Amino acid sequence: MRFAALAVFLTTATAAAECPEGKAPFPPLYSDRSLFETALADSADLTAAPDPVYGVTVPHHLAAPDLIATGLRRAAGRTPTRIIVLFPDHFYRLSGAFGTSARGFDTLLGPVPGDPAAARLIASGLASDTCIFDREHGLRAVLPFLARLFPGVPVLPLAIAIGSERGDWDQAAVALAPLIGPETLLVQATDFSHYLPHHLARQRDQQMLNLIAAADLDQIARLTQPGHIDSLGALYLMTRLMAEKVGAAPVVIANRNLQEGQAQFIAETTSYVVALYQKPGADPGPAPAGQPVYMLGGDFFVGRNLTGLLSDDLIADRVATAAHRATRGLPLIANLEGVVLPEVPGNLEHLTLGMPAGLAVDMAQRLNVVGFGLANNHANDIGASGRAETQAALTAAGIAFAGPGEALTLPGLRLVALSDLDSTALPRVDRLDEALLDRLISDDPTEPVLAFVHWGREWNRAPSDRERDLALAMSRRGVSAIVGAHPHVASAGAEALNGGDTVVFHSLGNLLFDQMPPKASGALVELRSFAQGTVFLREIPLPPLFALARRP
Repeated sequence: MRFAALAVFLTTATAAAECPEGKAPFPPLYSDRSLFETALADSADLTAAPDPVYGVTVPHHLAAPDLIATGLRRAAGRTPTRIIVLFPDHFYRLSGAFGTSARGFDTLLGPVPGDPAAARLIASGLASDTCIFDREHGLRAVLPFLARLFPGVPVLPLAIAIGSERGDWDQAAVALAPLIGPETLLVQATDFSHYLPHHLARQRDQQMLNLIAAADLDQIARLTQPGHIDSLGALYLMTRLMAEKVGAAPVVIANRNLQEGQAQFIAETTSYVVALYQKPGADPGPAPAGQPVYMLGGDFFVGRNLTGLLSDDLIADRVATAAHRATRGLPLIANLEGVVLPEVPGNLEHLTLGMPAGLAVDMAQRLNVVGFGLANNHANDIGASGRAETQAALTAAGIAFAGPGEALTLPGLRLVALSDLDSTALPRVDRLDEALLDRLISDDPTEPVLAFVHWGREWNRAPSDRERDLALAMSRRGVSAIVGAHPHVASAGAEALNGGDTVVFHSLGNLLFDQMPPKASGALVELRSFAQGTVFLREIPLPPLFALARRP
């Protein structure tokens, strides 16, 4: 076997019979208690996620026991009535596509009861009852953590054959559906890219993170195994069951490669992912020290009808409080739609977007805005003098900004601001060309690049052919993600391009703008950056802030 943690398995596993006598539980597999106790002790200060976790992805390599402990501790905020564990049949011992067992398991950290009723349910038409679990580390490496963190909760194991296919997984989804609900914890115990040097593993990891974000079952089913992950079936089932049965979406809280922290080159390394499945916008808990997390928002404009409203501190506080509930106070980057002026002339036309500098800076600081994109059609509404006034006000307030083709370089992220308006007006302005697109290219492969693009058509949630072509052109230049604004309406979630090379959120709509629902809408995107140079993005719901400002 070439698995990175096989040495750990071989040196710590005890001899075990395939099938215990009668209905006896499987005996402990490992002999070194410290493998588990150390990881649990080191993570003892880690609190459970503030909002419920219905599914969790963790590694099963004991080369990364800290990540197993991290994921399961985050999920331990409630006591489920059942835990289902999905994992690969590493040793090719299954006779069919799936295997399970009604037996319990003894571990070094205590017993884990079986779930006979659930095992009988799926064994009747899906998975054979088998004793392959005597030395299956895909399950056994996780069980001691479950014994300690979820004592007494019955566990249903589901081994998935390496050679199983999408039709098998769809059949399993139907069979498992009656067992999945808010009281169940679904655990995906898988490792990710295998047998690759780190630079290739990092590319595969980014593809996986983008496909997880997009929940794209079609593209997930076409991935390589184990080049992307050691069980496509486990990821497919987790993605489908969490969305269909619980309405939960993923947030990846860790992505690491075995090469990280190793002085010696590893030719065939392994990657790990920890993901929590929660309701959209739920709080997964604080990120570990040194892991940058940002929020991205759409159009920000506090002129016209918002100026008088937000001049009232009570209204401004109400808006900021609602925004903070959505952003959790994380650093925010938005599209500054308009010109910031010391004094706004009273005779501005309706579509000339000017806003008072004092109010704009005050609201930006209340919302914890750390950066603005200035690549948009309204940044030039009052010409060069307006641009200069805007930049001077932001510089004085310590708020970073980037104009067309310019970059915001932040910890763990390079954000490039771009603008392309699909306008029928002639002459056409604010159009992207090859030279501007080339600004996206980075010489540092460990530096994730995000294109923050002002594009599309107003009130249109779907991209046009031009935006699709531009997105592909950006993807070819190596961007990990594309986030757009300008249409004043939020598009529906993420789309993965080129097998997951790039994830696209076409439009975030409005962050704060004087337009009312249902015509206008907004959303946020949360971005997490990992040390190896990968990122994970997810969409976050945003309440209508202008409507809240107008509320009596």
